[in-house]
Amino acid sequence: MDALLDFMRGPLLAFALMVLILGLARQVILGLWGIGESLHRASDRQIPFGRVIRTTMTWVFPVTRLHRSKPVFSYASFFFHLGVILSALFLQEHIDLLSGLGLSWPSIPRPLIDWIALLGLAGLIIILLYRIYVRQSRAVSGFLDYFILVLLILTVGMGYLAGQSWNVIPYKVTMLIHMGTGATILVLFPFTKLAHCALYPLVRLSSEVGWRFTQEGGSDVVKTLWGPEGRKI
Repeated sequence: MDALLDFMRGPLLAFALMVLILGLARQVILGLWGIGESLHRASDRQIPFGRVIRTTMTWVFPVTRLHRSKPVFSYASFFFHLGVILSALFLQEHIDLLSGLGLSWPSIPRPLIDWIALLGLAGLIIILLYRIYVRQSRAVSGFLDYFILVLLILTVGMGYLAGQSWNVIPYKVTMLIHMGTGATILVLFPFTKLAHCALYPLVRLSSEVGWRFTQEGGSDVVKTLWGPEGRKI
């Protein structure tokens, strides 16, 4: 078991991080390339970048919008993102894993980081229950949505338990589950909805560019709807 743990901390983690970084970089490059092509063909290229940035930031940090629609789901989603991101980036043990690459930054001390992880775990469980029991959410949820949520719950839950002295599960077992599910999530990131972590800042810009049609855009729409003869009004 020790050899398996060493493999997960070493080669498996390195592979998962490589897939994560290269995969997300590919998604961002393709997104920017598409935006650039659309902007090149657009008749109006005057993009209000200031407004786009402000709108994007209000949704990246949506603290003033959480209560407006589906407040239970909105707050659970916010706390899930906050808890998982902070506990993943600022847990000392996670930082130590990257010390071999010469990377280091301040950590959040315990027990504060434990409470942050629990906050993220609670948000994940609420979101899973919401997808199971709320009809509208269940209707748009597929297998992968549930699978990713279960993986995240296992990763955060086992990671939290591994750091507790009262953990009734053997430490090595919790770490195997934690690292195995965590590596799976890292590999899945660029190929699932999780990629929104990198693509979300481009959403507002792509929407702004997408509505700036080409010079022949109106005629092309008419031809698509009514054929080459168009339609007399």
